[in-house]
Amino acid sequence: MQIDREAILQAKEKLGDRNAQIIVEELGITDFDEKNMKCCCPFHQEDHASFIYNKKAFNFRCFGSCGRSYDILDVFMYKGATYAEACKKLFELAEMPYSFGELGVKTKRHYRYPHEVPCTDKSKVYAYFEQRKISRETLDALDVRQDSEGNAVFNYYDTNDVLTMVKYKPSHKVQHGQAKCWCQQNSDTAPLLFNMNRINVNSPLLICEGEPDCLSAIEAGFKNAVSVPLGSSNLHWIDENLEWLDQFESIIICADNDDAGVKMQKECVPRLGSWRTKVVDIPAVPIGNTGRVTKDLNEILYVCGKDKVLELILDAKDSPVPSVADLSDVEPTEYEDVDGVTTGLKAIDDELMRLFFGTLTIVSGQPGSGKSSLLTQLACNSLDNDIGTWLFSGELPNGVEKSWFNYIFAGPRNITDAISRRGNPYKKISTTTLAEINKTYKGRWHIYRDDYDNTLDKLIASMTDTVRKYGARCLILDNFMCIDTETSEEELRSQTDTIKKLIEFAKKYQVAVILVCHPRKMDAGTNVGIYDIAGTSNIVNLAHRTIGLRRVTDAERENAAKYSEKRRQLLKYDVIVTIVKDRMFGRQNIDVGLYYDPASRRFFSDMDEYDRRFSWDKKEYKEPLPLPPQLLAEERASEDEAFGAVNDREG
Repeated sequence: MQIDREAILQAKEKLGDRNAQIIVEELGITDFDEKNMKCCCPFHQEDHASFIYNKKAFNFRCFGSCGRSYDILDVFMYKGATYAEACKKLFELAEMPYSFGELGVKTKRHYRYPHEVPCTDKSKVYAYFEQRKISRETLDALDVRQDSEGNAVFNYYDTNDVLTMVKYKPSHKVQHGQAKCWCQQNSDTAPLLFNMNRINVNSPLLICEGEPDCLSAIEAGFKNAVSVPLGSSNLHWIDENLEWLDQFESIIICADNDDAGVKMQKECVPRLGSWRTKVVDIPAVPIGNTGRVTKDLNEILYVCGKDKVLELILDAKDSPVPSVADLSDVEPTEYEDVDGVTTGLKAIDDELMRLFFGTLTIVSGQPGSGKSSLLTQLACNSLDNDIGTWLFSGELPNGVEKSWFNYIFAGPRNITDAISRRGNPYKKISTTTLAEINKTYKGRWHIYRDDYDNTLDKLIASMTDTVRKYGARCLILDNFMCIDTETSEEELRSQTDTIKKLIEFAKKYQVAVILVCHPRKMDAGTNVGIYDIAGTSNIVNLAHRTIGLRRVTDAERENAAKYSEKRRQLLKYDVIVTIVKDRMFGRQNIDVGLYYDPASRRFFSDMDEYDRRFSWDKKEYKEPLPLPPQLLAEERASEDEAFGAVNDREG
C-alpha cells in the first residue's frame, strides 16, 4: 500500500500549529515556548532551547548536537505505531476521510506467507545484542524475537503491515562453517526491506547492509532506517520496492567498509538516483587489541558510541553524478602533455603532433594510394617506441601483413635483389634479419586471426583482451567494409553505431584507434574531401581526425604550370596526404607530400626517414646509403635552380 503524500500534506496543513502541540504532548515536553515555538531537545541533555518548530514544514528540528528532525508521523511511530497506523491516526485527527482498506490483509496470490514465531523468552537475544550495544527497547520496537533454539528472529513486514518474510540469525558468535543466517522453511522470501513498515517516506531514508546496522542507527536516534534482506550482492530489493523507494527525496546508503560493501554502494547509487543519494563513510577504527578495525555501523556503535553513529549518518557525503564533472575541477588539456602514437613521418607529425590516446582516426584514400603501407609504418613506429599494437586486416591474410611489417622494419639497407625459381626478380630479406625483427617485437604486436569472425562484437572483444592482457595502445582496423554489421535499411544506422562504439572504446581504454574507410568513386588527381568517405556522413562527423591519401598523377605533373605555386610544390611527391578534418586543433584540408619507396614499402620525406634504422638493427654501416631517385631528382633540381640564379646575375 502506498499512501498519497499530497493527502498527508493536506492533513498536516489542516492541523496547522496543532501539529506542534500534538508533538509536544506525545513527547512529554514541559518547557515548550508557544510564542517562539521552541524548547529543549527531548532526545539529548541541553540547557538551552534548540528544538525549534518549522511552520512551513510542520516539523521540529534540533539545532543542537543530535540534529534530529521529527514530524507528527515520526512521533506516532516513536510511540510504537507503524507508518500506516501513524497516517491513519493523522487523518483521523485532521478529520480527513481516507481509505486504507484493511491493514494486515495479505495481497500476494499464491505466496506462501510465513507464520509468526511464538516468543515467550528473549533472554538470549537481549544478552547477545546488549554486547553489541543495542538495547531491549530497540529490539522490542522492531519486533525482533527469539525462537525455541535461542536464535534471533527478524520479521519483515510489507507496507500493509503484513508479515511477509522471516529471517533468522544465531544470537551468538558464528563459528567457521556455521550458517550466518537463513529464512523460514516452507515460506517464500519476497525481498522486502527490514523495518520498511515503520518508515516515514517524507524524511531521508537510511539503507543499511544488515539488520544489526539498522538496529544501531535506530539505537543512535536515526529512526528512518532499513536494511537489505539477503546480503550485499543481492539487489533484487530495488526492483521489488521501486515504487516505494521512488517516494523519497533523499536516500542514504550505509554499506560495510569492505569490497562487497563498496561494490553494493557503487551499484545502488546509480539505480536509486545519484542526484538524491548520499553515502556513509565507515572509518577504520581499531577494535580494542583484536588487531581488527571497524567495518560496519554496529562496530562503530560498539567502539565509538551513539553520537559517532549519528554523526556519520548526518554527515553522509553527497554521491556525485558519475556522468558529469565540475568543470572547475577539470584540468585543461595541453596537447604537448597528451600521449599518443606518432607516424614517424615529420611532415605528418608536424601537423598532427600525435594520434592521441582516447581518439578515433579515420584513414581513407583511393586504391593504390598507400593506406595500408602508411598504417603498417605507423604500427612499426609504435612498436619501436614500445607501444603495443593490434591489427585487423580484413583484406590481406596474416602472412602477407607480416611481410609488410618485415619490409618496413628491414629498410633499404637490409633488402637485396633476388631471382625466384621461375626467373622473376624480387626483393629479399635475409633469414637472420627476419629472426632479429621477430625477437625484438615478440609479445608486442598482435594480429586478428584469419579464421575468426569479423563481427564488430568479436573484434571489440579481441581489442579489449589485447589491451588488458598485453597492454596494446595502437589498434588498427583495415578496413570498415570488412567488419560485419547490419545490412539493408539499417546499414547507415549500424555504421554510426560502429563509429560510436570505437570512440567509446578509445576513450574507455585510452588508446589510439585507427579505422580505414574507402572513399566513394573519385576522379584521379582529386584530394579526398570531407564528403568523399563512403557511407554515412557520421563517419567523418564523429571521428576525431580524418586523413586522406591520393597518388600524384603523371597528368598533374605534365600540366603543372596551370596550378598554384602551393600545389606545384606538392607535385614532386608520390603521394599527397590531406588532413581532411582535425577536431583536436580545429583545422581541415591541410596538404603534405610524401615520397614512397616500393622496395622497403616506406613513406619518407627526407634521407633520415628513408634510411631509418629501427631498434632491432644493431649493425654498424660504414658506407652511406645512396639517395633514392626522388631525393636525387630534388637535389639536382635544387642545384639547377642555384646555378641558373648565378648565371642570371652574371648576365
